[in-house]
Amino acid sequence: MHTSTQGRMESIPADNSLRVQTSLEREDFDTPGTEVLELTPLLQTTLDVEQQIQLFAKAIRNYLNVDGVRYLNSDAAVSVLNGIEATHQATYDLKLENAPLGSLRFYREMPFAQPELKKLENLLCGLVYPLRNALSYLEALRLASHDPLTGVQNRLALQTAVEREIDLATRQATPLSLLLIDADHFKRFNDEFGHVFGDDVLRTLAQTAATTIRRSDLLFRYGGEEFVVLASHTHSEGARLLADRIREAVASITTIRGRKVSLSVSIGIAELAKGESPDALFLRADDAMYRAKTDGRNRVEVAD
Repeated sequence: MHTSTQGRMESIPADNSLRVQTSLEREDFDTPGTEVLELTPLLQTTLDVEQQIQLFAKAIRNYLNVDGVRYLNSDAAVSVLNGIEATHQATYDLKLENAPLGSLRFYREMPFAQPELKKLENLLCGLVYPLRNALSYLEALRLASHDPLTGVQNRLALQTAVEREIDLATRQATPLSLLLIDADHFKRFNDEFGHVFGDDVLRTLAQTAATTIRRSDLLFRYGGEEFVVLASHTHSEGARLLADRIREAVASITTIRGRKVSLSVSIGIAELAKGESPDALFLRADDAMYRAKTDGRNRVEVAD
């Protein structure tokens, strides 16, 4: 089994007038010591990446003086800081069997000595396998809750989210609106240009909606050519403005993969009523969407 880290030490004086870097590379860890054998079972108690890093940062302070630990993994969209950032840093890019696991940066006010760096590297030996398992679990959760074609959340995730959002809106006495978006005449893309191009259209619709909604909004692919947006803290008037922005953004698309297209969507909106169930809320939005279809398409309709 091959495990490796790539390390980088950075010394930055308080006035930032000088930045000195020295390189450090290790192909193999030393034989794990007692501290590593104690650390690994502790980290295996959770598959939550953030909790794992917090446990690791706390545990290594039993062996080293460290002011802060930051973990970054852009692929998994994880960023964790335990403690505080300080003047001197030691950064490690973690890999296990050539698979990247993110990077760890250790901070403190005093420079790290070589024996301390060696200790850090050996302690990392206790982290890489639990971290790999936690990242695999995180990816499995992501795949289970996301549509593989468009990358947005799927119908399974919607079922959980709508119940959670309704509960929050009810407890906090805040508005919640549901937008049901349906691509107009979608079947013609599959019939005229094939299903591969139809998939391109769906991906384009999802990307357009994702870049148009607000950060607080949640986007899901419900199925086929239908998408759902959950807009928290939003009355129907605000949801209509959001829906019109989505409709206009889709209508402005003229080409997909070099092929000229004419796209439009019909959108139905329902604002959560007092005591309303998820199914009832969706049904009202669905009725509004079909009204938009029958009234000419490329329209937004709000449920009564």
